[in-house]
Amino acid sequence: MSLSALEKIFSRFRKKSSESAKPQETVQESILEDMESIAKTERVTHKLYSIQRGYRVIESYPVAEPFAHINIVEEESTGRLFYEVYEISLSDEEKKIYDEIRDHIIWEIKPVASLDVDVAREIMKTARRVMREFQIRFTKTPGLSWSKIGYYIERDLIGFGVLEPIFRDRHIEDISCNGPGKPVYVWHRKYEYLPTNIVFVSSEELDEYILKLAHMAGKHISVAYPILDAILPGGHRLAATFRKEVSTAGSTFTIRKFSESPITIADMINYGTISSRIAAYFWLAMEYKMTTLILGVTGAGKTSTLNALATLLKPTYKIVTIEDTPELRIPSENWVQLVSRPSYVGSGVGEISLFQLVKLSLRYRPDVIIVGEVRGEEAYVLFQAIATGHSGMTTLHAESIDAAVKRLTSPPMNIPSSYIPLVNISMVIKRVQIRDERGRVRPGRRITNIWEVRDYEDYIEIAKWNPVEDRFEIDLSKSIVLQRISELTGMPMDSLLEEIETREKVLLWLVKTGRTDYRGVANTVYRYYINRQGLLKEIGLR
Repeated sequence: MSLSALEKIFSRFRKKSSESAKPQETVQESILEDMESIAKTERVTHKLYSIQRGYRVIESYPVAEPFAHINIVEEESTGRLFYEVYEISLSDEEKKIYDEIRDHIIWEIKPVASLDVDVAREIMKTARRVMREFQIRFTKTPGLSWSKIGYYIERDLIGFGVLEPIFRDRHIEDISCNGPGKPVYVWHRKYEYLPTNIVFVSSEELDEYILKLAHMAGKHISVAYPILDAILPGGHRLAATFRKEVSTAGSTFTIRKFSESPITIADMINYGTISSRIAAYFWLAMEYKMTTLILGVTGAGKTSTLNALATLLKPTYKIVTIEDTPELRIPSENWVQLVSRPSYVGSGVGEISLFQLVKLSLRYRPDVIIVGEVRGEEAYVLFQAIATGHSGMTTLHAESIDAAVKRLTSPPMNIPSSYIPLVNISMVIKRVQIRDERGRVRPGRRITNIWEVRDYEDYIEIAKWNPVEDRFEIDLSKSIVLQRISELTGMPMDSLLEEIETREKVLLWLVKTGRTDYRGVANTVYRYYINRQGLLKEIGLR
């Protein structure tokens, strides 16, 4: 739970002058009332498909071992897939003790005295002390699992309650609820949208949960202000509506999860999203600060691709990222992360836009400016920065280079056509259906086209994805980007192609050895730049 969330709870309980102080009993009642609203265990239903006839488990994995795991379940008659959350349940006696401990913790939590206090840590510190007291009290009660009780205390007091196992699932990108009585849906990286076995059975329960999320984000949602856009603890992006003010079905929410371990270029190779040769080409392009534009529709994977490519930048570069929501993770100490800010509720003032931040970023003398997504006038400033010698990377909602250029040169971006050649490389990433050798269709993501920009409306396609054979076709013999690098470095084209081949082998080594995680890839890229010969010797290329 974030500090801002509990700050809202405790703000009125801080020490006041004796003239305005409330009676102690009233204060305690208010604390209990508010904390119960936050810490309440949701009374949702969990329908276990995996134990019913006509269903079979096709994949199972833990997310909070041994307390919670996930089953991907198939309905045999229809082939429909379900996402099943299974948590070890508390016995009746454990549930009774859990309720007592939770209430005791709520009573004992002290008002925060400073904004520097880690509230979640303070809550768990109190929780551990209270649990030790209860363990002594119930020493002679057989069959109690204090680890289970501790799991549920942490889940409900500082976690996301009934959705906590889903938040811990690294395969999930989005969590959404379309109203009471409807299953919560998730977006799974392997299976796409799946209904879960979690249902908020009444409007009251769903309203309570959305209020809890709003408190955790340090924001407000009500009938007067029924729309919420906020950042949850952990960086997850929340959008919600309250009751039937704007949604006829009642309260709704969708959460875009922030991954602590973002997808890497090695992951993309492993998933088949990109070929190892194309990835090596981008690695070389990133080293020489080639401006890159990533295209795609919502949910295609533009931001993940942007983050994966940014990991390939030289560690010595000064990087500034500019986003609406902090999603990018750059493995560099020389990185400034700027985030826009909406106006204050009801005031219409205090907004800090992407346009302002892009202008500000130029004062930081960046080597590379990365904008999470361009939609408006900030695009013009970004292109101005690129024209003055900075490198740029960004994403744009478009499905082709032609559509992207039309958007860029039209209001509200209004990029002059003479600036379009400042983009060196453009690519499209799409969600596609892939047929395996058995004829089964599964969802996936592929970088379907890569262009180099020679001039306005003059593009060279250097790579494309073949959907029939699920393979990439790449031709770098006429690459303008490689020609520019050759002019910058004096290296002949043959040497650059050999360099791409060497980097391809390094990337394949990462995949083969399972070093595809964020830190593993970042460390390898760093070593390649700092001690290339030593790394190649370790891999066996020297």
